[in-house]
Amino acid sequence: MKTSRIALALAVLAMGVFPVVAAPQLTAKIAEQHKIIRTDNFYGFDRTVFDFDGYEAWVVEPKGPAREGRPWTWTMQWATAYVPRTSVPKLLAHGYHHVTIITFKDRMNETGLKVSAKFQKYLVEVLGLAPKADLIGMSWGGFFSTRYAVAYPENIDKIYLDAPLLCFKDFDPATEKPDPRRGPWVESAPADGKWSADPRMPVNMADKLAKTGLPVFLVYGGQDQSCPAEINAIPFIARFKQAGGEKNLKVLYRAYFGHHPHGVEESDPTIVNFFEKPFVSTQKTQDLLGNQSNTVRK
Repeated sequence: MKTSRIALALAVLAMGVFPVVAAPQLTAKIAEQHKIIRTDNFYGFDRTVFDFDGYEAWVVEPKGPAREGRPWTWTMQWATAYVPRTSVPKLLAHGYHHVTIITFKDRMNETGLKVSAKFQKYLVEVLGLAPKADLIGMSWGGFFSTRYAVAYPENIDKIYLDAPLLCFKDFDPATEKPDPRRGPWVESAPADGKWSADPRMPVNMADKLAKTGLPVFLVYGGQDQSCPAEINAIPFIARFKQAGGEKNLKVLYRAYFGHHPHGVEESDPTIVNFFEKPFVSTQKTQDLLGNQSNTVRK
């Protein structure tokens, strides 16, 4: 009998057939209300991809017990980009959950805000994650994160913004049309073309975000051509400070960085420390060689 079992096992391996990996713990719970699209491996961790009211969403689970309080990170856009550099695998290894919902078609307009809030309500009330999210906002994700945090500050723990898009470029309505890459925002573009004066732009919400008291870690590069610092990060930082938010702001300025790469070196603990440890405000400047000068404000 023992010999036959071994022979059977060898035959199965020879055919390339392997035992089915057990489904992630949350898959069955999610399947009670939503269609499962697939389960797979995400940087060594179990991921459940599912349909949430017509939007693709997913939850990645830590191995072993979840961290106390069941904290979680939420990459609001480009969730498969620069994953190790945004320290998501390290946080998963430390017991965090990780999620996303793909709302890019809405560009975090009023519909996007409502969908995102409903998604978070589901994560908290049904899946049992912590009441407040740790947001990761790269590029458009910075636009999403800021608007969402201002609309629902009670839902947020901390915010990491990386080369964030915080304002659309102004245009001359006499000779130009709104940039179609702005999605549904084109339908309500300002008549004078001045997005920079539009109160819906995250750059013009810096004061509101500052007054929430939420900790913000903002990384930006001096050579960013996609989201130029002079109309995005720089005015946002200034307005955030003017509104009294300096004590809740951590900035990393990288003079020779463009829009990419997002994040930090995988060996750099900065992002992990930001989410896991008590907040301390710092201003950092990184030179061409990666050396940093720090100013710490307690």
